[in-house]
Amino acid sequence: MEKAFQYGMAALLMDLADVGGNVKDGCHIASMGGTWMMLAYGFGGMRDNDGALSFWPRRAPEDNAILRFPVTYHGSMLEVEIGREEVTYALREGEGLIIHHETEAIQLTREQALAVRPVSRRRGPQESSD
Repeated sequence: MEKAFQYGMAALLMDLADVGGNVKDGCHIASMGGTWMMLAYGFGGMRDNDGALSFWPRRAPEDNAILRFPVTYHGSMLEVEIGREEVTYALREGEGLIIHHETEAIQLTREQALAVRPVSRRRGPQESSD
């Protein structure tokens, strides 16, 4: 996990810290995409399993860190916010969306647009035990 975090920080800082000394020539779009993927897929545990959007979020290494990211999925916009103890799913646009938090299916609608769940201490199904 530590090595993954180091690689993620290197991708994050590629443009922010101008690691290559060439930001004047343009941004590193692939590095930006890789950073978003590290955050959403890594810490957010986001997966698209045969058309079902699922999350198995984990806490960031920093105690006071909050991770918030938007996802547009099948015409709906979902905002995911992962804090120290809980994760909030908010339907920002669209009629409705069914997502999975760990093994629980959650239906978000305009009327019930918010769901708050605990951040698990267990490993997700996509993580290995080593």
